[in-house]
Amino acid sequence: MKTISEDKFEQFLIENNLHFEKVRENNSPKPDYLVRAGELELAFEVKELTEDENFKTGPFAVSSRIVGEHVRKKIHDAKNQIQFAAHQGIPSILLVYNNLDPLNLFGTENHDFIAAMYGEYTVVLKKSTGEALDSFHGQNQSLSAAKNTSFSAIGRLSPYLGKMKVTLFENAFSKVKIPYDKLPQCFELINVQIEYV
Repeated sequence: MKTISEDKFEQFLIENNLHFEKVRENNSPKPDYLVRAGELELAFEVKELTEDENFKTGPFAVSSRIVGEHVRKKIHDAKNQIQFAAHQGIPSILLVYNNLDPLNLFGTENHDFIAAMYGEYTVVLKKSTGEALDSFHGQNQSLSAAKNTSFSAIGRLSPYLGKMKVTLFENAFSKVKIPYDKLPQCFELINVQIEYV
């Protein structure tokens, strides 16, 4: 039985004329889909947000979350499936679909993905004046040169103007890179540049 996120992803693939096959897991961790676009082959693991006691609805409801927490958990949950495909030399992508929030904002905004992947945004202040001295992505990063290098990208699957949209956030540390020049235009890409000082 397919999840809502799998139905939505198949809708995206069909709308964009992309050939795909649903992968049978057979009691071993494998990604959900193998997608072909021309000569390009990509593996996708699709996860969805379904519940969170901190998400409130109603006219006076206030929700709270830790930025990046939802995506960070999905990265952890998908690690084995992504590693399987990456070991085959196939670029491997985790897609996250927000089935919790009808606006697709709670836990899946751009800064949630970036904080989960590269760490929480941190600002160093001068105590005496409050002046910002430095800013960087710090603790709680799920990706690094020594951690989760099997992920080629982390993506968001979300509705946009009545159609499904996929936004990919590049993993700068990936060992199996996506050849972005061959990627169909239906994928929105957010590149990341890592600078060491």
